Amino acid sequence: GTMDITAYFERIGYKNPVNKLDLDTLTEVLQHQMRTVPFENLNMHCGEAMNLDLEATFDHIVRKKRGGWCLQANHLLYWALTKMGFETTMLGGYVYILPVNKYSREMIHLVVQVTISDRNYIVDAAFGGSCQIWEPLELVSGKDQPQVPGIFRLTEENGTWYLDQIRREQCVPNQEFANSDLLEKSEYRKVYSFTLEPRTIEDFESMNTYLQTSSTSVFIHTSFCALQTPEGVCCLIGSTFASRKFSYKDNVDLVEFKNVNEEEIEEILKAVFGVSLERKLVPKNDLSAGILVFLAAILTMDIDAYFERIGYQNSRNKPDLQTLTEILQHQIRTVPFENLNIHCGEPMELGLESIFDQIVRKKRGGWCLQVNHLLYWALTKMGFETTILGGYVFNTLANKYSTGMIHLLVQVTISDKNYIVDAGFGRSYQMWEPLELVSGKDQPQVPGIFRLTEENGTWYLDQIRREQCIPNQEFANSDLLEKSEYRKVYSFTLEPRTIEDFESMNTYLQTSPASVFTSKSFCSLQTPVGVHCLVGSTLTYRRFSYKDNIDLVEFKSLKEEEIEDVLKTIFGVSLEKKLVPKH
Repeated sequence: GTMDITAYFERIGYKNPVNKLDLDTLTEVLQHQMRTVPFENLNMHCGEAMNLDLEATFDHIVRKKRGGWCLQANHLLYWALTKMGFETTMLGGYVYILPVNKYSREMIHLVVQVTISDRNYIVDAAFGGSCQIWEPLELVSGKDQPQVPGIFRLTEENGTWYLDQIRREQCVPNQEFANSDLLEKSEYRKVYSFTLEPRTIEDFESMNTYLQTSSTSVFIHTSFCALQTPEGVCCLIGSTFASRKFSYKDNVDLVEFKNVNEEEIEEILKAVFGVSLERKLVPKNDLSAGILVFLAAILTMDIDAYFERIGYQNSRNKPDLQTLTEILQHQIRTVPFENLNIHCGEPMELGLESIFDQIVRKKRGGWCLQVNHLLYWALTKMGFETTILGGYVFNTLANKYSTGMIHLLVQVTISDKNYIVDAGFGRSYQMWEPLELVSGKDQPQVPGIFRLTEENGTWYLDQIRREQCIPNQEFANSDLLEKSEYRKVYSFTLEPRTIEDFESMNTYLQTSPASVFTSKSFCSLQTPVGVHCLVGSTLTYRRFSYKDNIDLVEFKSLKEEEIEDVLKTIFGVSLEKKLVPKH
């Protein structure tokens, strides 16, 4: 069926005028929706997806009489208000995370701005719990706006708006819940921040996926359903039922808790929340994190999430050579060296938070400016003494080093010895262990013998390689095959750099037709015995030392329809947009 506004009005029980675009109408639509459409994530705990698509959201909330989280319920509200003729703008919010006392780094909340007679209002039907606004908030800085759930206040600083709530005291008759994580302790509560930059639903797509798939998401560990009532709010978190009655006495809220048996849950969902599920719910509250309390691991750059991403479980507080080697090896075997974003029409971002999101949360890889920037951050966070350096890559065709500084590497100092660490050169030139910064010394590793040489303050990295055996002779002369046994890799100086030094080069490398990165799509990942590479639609696997001083190099041409599966199974990469392979 079509998305019919009268079906929406029927769903929320709204029967008043629909053509009066005033504050009263806006308030009534908001109140009708928040009292009929629960804030809930039950799909995830029934093995179903939380979709962002508007038609899927309409079907879910209006036809199936379910609820949703902010990206769904406020998306529907935005559609309805726009359809009614209100002047609307979608905005993006950053939720305040209580355990770490800071706002989320990522934009995870969708809110709606409505303009009526030159006045702007914030409308939000999907924050859930007792922080839910019951009336539109006038977009005015520093003004107390009293409502039934408490006093709300918006404050603007340098273009960012902050929503806070001043709450009442609370009475909790069931004392076993007096210290529950589900109970809001503070009387002054920061809720979320936002800017007035207009957004589209597409801006929330990657976060929508992340929140319902990442093991660090509170939504994975907590099933919840919250619905506003005329006097308060009811919540079901896992198998704990809570109801709050606002102002049951002068300036005091009554909060009642009850643990419910699993067999009671279905009936409570129907009777209290009006929700009938099609599949069996597995109620969860593993984190005891409370509704919409986002843990630090979710939305801050958390070193534990990095360790989990690279599969590292050993010592985190011994900044020695063994730890450094293990971190390097774990990262090069889990984080591919790749430039696939360019060939999916997306940018290669340099900002550390964007890199963390791409590599750690989305389980992607990146090129040296990204993967070594992340490695630098992690090693610094662990307590290593680190310096970013800049390199000039040897171009075999031109037989000279690049004129621009296009490679980022990391220097690490341990007990007065300096080492070079690099997790982002890829293919068979990738070092597997830190290289001691000593001139003229052969440093044998699995991929070959590496040698650093210093001349007049410039350091040169070379690699002495093995002979190679190529079973598939049609690739014997491929330009993907390294012919030389002595290979210049890159040069660098010891001048400390910052990520900003690479910004213009980062732009150039992904936009210039002269850049190898725009003319080739590639993905490479080290294994315990070799390295996989996908360049365009050609897959190679090099097994180091498969015989005495000989590497085995196997080639295979892929059909375009095979590439997606190869990226998933061999490189652990799932792309959000279609790849156009190039070589």
